[in-house]
Amino acid sequence: METIKILLVDDHDIVMDGIESILNEATHLQVIGKATSAAIAKAFIQKHQPDLVLTDISMGTVSGLELTRLIVQQFPLTKVIVLTMHDGVQHISSLLDAGATGYLLKNVKQEELFTAIEQVMAGRQYIQQSIAAHYARTIRKQGDAARKSGLSPREVEIIRLIAQEMTTAEISRQLFLSEHTIETHRKNIIRKTGVKSIIGLMNYAREQGLL
Repeated sequence: METIKILLVDDHDIVMDGIESILNEATHLQVIGKATSAAIAKAFIQKHQPDLVLTDISMGTVSGLELTRLIVQQFPLTKVIVLTMHDGVQHISSLLDAGATGYLLKNVKQEELFTAIEQVMAGRQYIQQSIAAHYARTIRKQGDAARKSGLSPREVEIIRLIAQEMTTAEISRQLFLSEHTIETHRKNIIRKTGVKSIIGLMNYAREQGLL
């Protein structure tokens, strides 16, 4: 079996050390580097071209979401699996939309971690089994709610980011859209939903099953 070269990205060295020790038990998996920030990760990928990146979401100034988008756009041959403590549907949707093909929690068992890597490297998407069914049900519910409300998928995505208390500038960076475009989407969302404030929008989104 061909060796899979892996880069670990997490802002806690002890976490990466633990993951590395698990991965080293498989002879076909090789951790070729560890990075504590997105900037270090980008430089490493440019130089060493790993087959797979295992990354957390929360990493300081540049998130795992932004790193995932960067990898997908600039290094399309490198697969991304998110390994995090966040099990919210919004987090999962955002990372999968950004191009990650695997989503795991840090409580994942060794056997399932190996299965996820195998599936992702074979070109398939993998979500940890303990959260996959709930995620699928919620996405179907949200899709039905979005269609009834007349909101576009992009508008629903922006509502979810607003629910995470992100500013227009932060949403702009996350989605690689101009701030003007985000503001236009905000205005369209307000018009379509008929709300008068962000609090009203959040209440509407929860009532309609968008969050």
